[in-house]
Amino acid sequence: MVTMSSLVSARRLEQVRQHYQSHAKEPPSYTALILKAVAAVIRQHPELNRAIIGPPFFRRIVKFDRCDLNVAVEKSLPNIPGHAYAPTIRNVDKKTLAEITTELKYYAQCTEENDRHFALYMRILRYVPWPFAAAILNLPSWIPSLWARHRGGGCWVNAPSKSGADLVFTIWPWPVTFSFGVVKTRPFAVGDDVVAEPTIPLLMVFDRRLMGGGHAGRIFADFRRLIEEADF
Repeated sequence: MVTMSSLVSARRLEQVRQHYQSHAKEPPSYTALILKAVAAVIRQHPELNRAIIGPPFFRRIVKFDRCDLNVAVEKSLPNIPGHAYAPTIRNVDKKTLAEITTELKYYAQCTEENDRHFALYMRILRYVPWPFAAAILNLPSWIPSLWARHRGGGCWVNAPSKSGADLVFTIWPWPVTFSFGVVKTRPFAVGDDVVAEPTIPLLMVFDRRLMGGGHAGRIFADFRRLIEEADF
């Protein structure tokens, strides 16, 4: 796994959120904005939406046609406060920012009583002995249909910004991770001047078995550009 990171201006993201507020609408969350940007990058580079799946010695590259993205949602689990649950947001490219924001709120608040996927996840954690639980939770890495059902496509979005961290560097089960840190005013170079600018740290982690560093760098540059030039 290879990691690329960059600090970019969040001024356009802020303007998008202010546009909603000026029209008496709830502003989209930063996570929803990042999800839409990732969906746009996948449309430009469909080779992102792939994963290496299969049992040992029989792994193959599987391509996904739908823009389904998993996203980290903080949940309080038994003995694991702040654990990340990763629900799937389906067809992100076809949903509005308002729809995505509403769905993210639902998953942040969902319980075992009203969400069957979360209930299944919790039953595995609670009742299955850990070696078998680990095997069950890793089944999507072996079976493409289970991957599409429980892990979406080739990309996911991780948002550690609620904890205040600028960035979190780690390895995830998905071939490509788009992550962002806390949005705040930082010293930032604009032309030849250093100004106080709202900025957002961005990060992309990718599996180099699926693409080379140069190609991934160009994809990351497109992602950065979408954030810096965000429109409505």
